[in-house]
Amino acid sequence: MTKRPEPYSAAVMAVLAVGFCAWALLTLPIQGAVILTTASVLAYTGWIAFSYRRPVKSRKAVAIYLCAVGFQLIHMAEEYTGGFPHEIVELFDSPRDWPEREFLLVFVFGFGALYFFAGAGALYRIRVSNFFLWWYALGAGLLNGISHFVFPIIKGGYFPGLYTAGGHFIMSALLIYFLVKESRQLAAADRPAADPLPVR
Repeated sequence: MTKRPEPYSAAVMAVLAVGFCAWALLTLPIQGAVILTTASVLAYTGWIAFSYRRPVKSRKAVAIYLCAVGFQLIHMAEEYTGGFPHEIVELFDSPRDWPEREFLLVFVFGFGALYFFAGAGALYRIRVSNFFLWWYALGAGLLNGISHFVFPIIKGGYFPGLYTAGGHFIMSALLIYFLVKESRQLAAADRPAADPLPVR
């Protein structure tokens, strides 16, 4: 039977997530900040529900996550070359600017490094690392992919990130499938064997 997990990782990640969401809501164009805040809530919920008590053990799930992160960098290359930060400001007529330098430093280089560090930590079943598997699965993958199909509808034409958005659905679906499947397998392995029926 798996022991009750320590609560500190959940508390630390909750504080960090709230801090990140506050920063996004106070500095970024509000539409982008809402997406990031929603992604944080979804990721935290998925992590607590499926992988906090039983961190990922399968290398297959971690490998899919790392492939998804590699695809995320390709997606962000399309965003950068298309001027995504400027385009989202223009699309919603936001009073807040989104400098490309900040976009690169925080979301490409900063998060890119964090994603790979989390992948390494997931190999050793570090609880906090598992949060980022869910961050991609439900946030950077699924929610981001949906957003990139909505933006062109609002604009009435191409919006940076559209061409690679479909890949997010594939990668996030694979990752969600393996994360949920493993969670169920680990939970089943923790259940005590049923008592044998008495012999008559």
